[in-house]
Amino acid sequence: MNRVPSLVLVTVLTAVGAAACTRSEAAAPVVAAPVAAAAPAAAPQPSSPLPRLVFFMNPNGSPCQAQDQILRGMTAQLAGRVQVLYVKTTDPAAGPWFEHYGIRGIPSLVLTDAAGNELRRATPGIQSARQVLALVGP
Repeated sequence: MNRVPSLVLVTVLTAVGAAACTRSEAAAPVVAAPVAAAAPAAAPQPSSPLPRLVFFMNPNGSPCQAQDQILRGMTAQLAGRVQVLYVKTTDPAAGPWFEHYGIRGIPSLVLTDAAGNELRRATPGIQSARQVLALVGP
């Protein structure tokens, strides 16, 4: 029986998952301007004392657009609880963010403290509003 080495299988599954967010479609309407994310080393001073919900996304991918719509629909629920940061694959300066947090699949949500230290993360993929609130916590 032939077995596919696990590294090859993981690589194939990662490529398939990444491809799901690469279809080019019309961008979702912008409800509020996202906060621009700088490279982790370039932002030692937090711009807010709030924890950060870092959203790693490809703005042209359908799953990422769906997650974006969910987050934008939760603006009132997240206000005062977290600062939402968008880290986009289309931004050349975002590479250090992806590397720093070890992001291999998108959409991905990572909750950090105000200084950028990871507290917890969601499994890559679309998270419902209920799942986002569970990630953010009380």
